Amino acid sequence: MNQSTYRERRRRVLEAISPGVLVLPSAPVAIRNNDVEHEYRQDSDFFYLSGFDEQESVLVLSSEREQPYHLFVRKRDPEREVWDGPRAGVDGAKADFGADQAYEISTLEAELPKLLETERVYY
Repeated sequence: MNQSTYRERRRRVLEAISPGVLVLPSAPVAIRNNDVEHEYRQDSDFFYLSGFDEQESVLVLSSEREQPYHLFVRKRDPEREVWDGPRAGVDGAKADFGADQAYEISTLEAELPKLLETERVYY
């Protein structure tokens, strides 16, 4: 699917939640045994709105902001990518997945309150 499909889906959700903000975490990793994970499957709602299929990420849609679509993602790590596959990183989240703003997931605790401080309705 191209990004225009996801953009339209986000637009409809933003209309439905206005005024408000949606915070949607990615699906957790499922451990198969001590050192093996099941193949990752993204949360259906998360994927429906973003097309982003990486673990350890958070999507934020804010109907009251000029740039409503924010993604928190894992940073690029060439060493881990050899074993786990490529990561989009912050730049890829914006370029490939249409995020208005993207942040490293490690900054979630500091950045999320800033995105929520003017909001009154949370989903």
